[in-house]
Amino acid sequence: MTDVDVVVAVHDPARPLARTVASALTGNEETGVRVTVACHELDPEEVRPLLPPETLPHVRFLEVRDGLGSPSGPYNAGIDAATARWVSIVGSDDHLEPGALAAWAELGDRLGSDVVLAPIRLADGSPVRTPRVRLGRSQDLDPVRDRLAYRTAPLGLMRRSTLNRLGLRLTPGMRSGGDVAFTARLWTCGVRIDLAAGTPAYVVGTTAATRVTTAVRPVPEELRAFEDLLDRPWVLELPEDRRRALAVKTIRIHVLGALRRRPAEEDWTPEEVAWVRRLVGRWVALAPGVLDPFSLADRALLDAVLRSGAGPASVSAAVRRRNTAGRLAQWLAPRPLANLDRESTLRARAGDLATAVLDGTLRRSSNTSGGRP
Repeated sequence: MTDVDVVVAVHDPARPLARTVASALTGNEETGVRVTVACHELDPEEVRPLLPPETLPHVRFLEVRDGLGSPSGPYNAGIDAATARWVSIVGSDDHLEPGALAAWAELGDRLGSDVVLAPIRLADGSPVRTPRVRLGRSQDLDPVRDRLAYRTAPLGLMRRSTLNRLGLRLTPGMRSGGDVAFTARLWTCGVRIDLAAGTPAYVVGTTAATRVTTAVRPVPEELRAFEDLLDRPWVLELPEDRRRALAVKTIRIHVLGALRRRPAEEDWTPEEVAWVRRLVGRWVALAPGVLDPFSLADRALLDAVLRSGAGPASVSAAVRRRNTAGRLAQWLAPRPLANLDRESTLRARAGDLATAVLDGTLRRSSNTSGGRP
């Protein structure tokens, strides 16, 4: 019996696929894991020899040819082919710590979860602290208070029946961001979501030179998923606090991230500046007051983008000022009371510090006790 269907999408035989597949099977022997390798624009017979022979009885291959250059296609094909009660999607650059799937499935079955969020770390061991849950909170997470929007990728386990009931699949054709609308809907629709804190982690690989989701592209292409999200009728129907949570995260992580990576005037065209202005304006209209918790430095950059008549020279200059701003300007909001907002930069920094201190304390305690919990 298959308990977990793991979908691995691969479009490049040079990726460390053997490691990915082996990691999904290691330590999960009693759980019933099947790995579906979705071969995107590749012949499965070209991929099969890349895997250790001992893994092949637990692997099936799907050939996906859609000509779209998007990871959504192979992932959706794998989800459609799944029959287990749990589905997990894993990047071909990434891997799982031993026993991860068994631990996540046990937790999800015990709690009745619809989604089990994996703990994530980078290959160098650094933790990725998303979502930004309340301190000490891991079960039955709230989409606003536990800031689920900060977890864009659906890494962990998803109950297959829940995905099918909601009709959820990644957005076809998106070169990146195919999971944006998928997770925004999943996090805000009222299903039960638990974080598998303290279990083996999902490890994000950071070495692939051609990783699709991190390649530098034109701004409209990079942010198109967040324009698409605004066109979803269900977003407009969300309660105000959930719309605001999505808007804050989108602007803080994705829009400001795209802006800050482009400090030179030649990074911009007038058309791109106008496009970003319209995008930010739409998110502000979706959730009035959304800019209140942003820091002085971020507000100054966003105000420059929103200013009528702004062009490449003024926007790039504003980006450079933001990138060299002092710590107080980066942390403090213009209005003192806004610093108390759940989404304020100051509270986010304080929460990160508290979590880091707690993590360090727990690690020291574990080491002192000889590894006992």
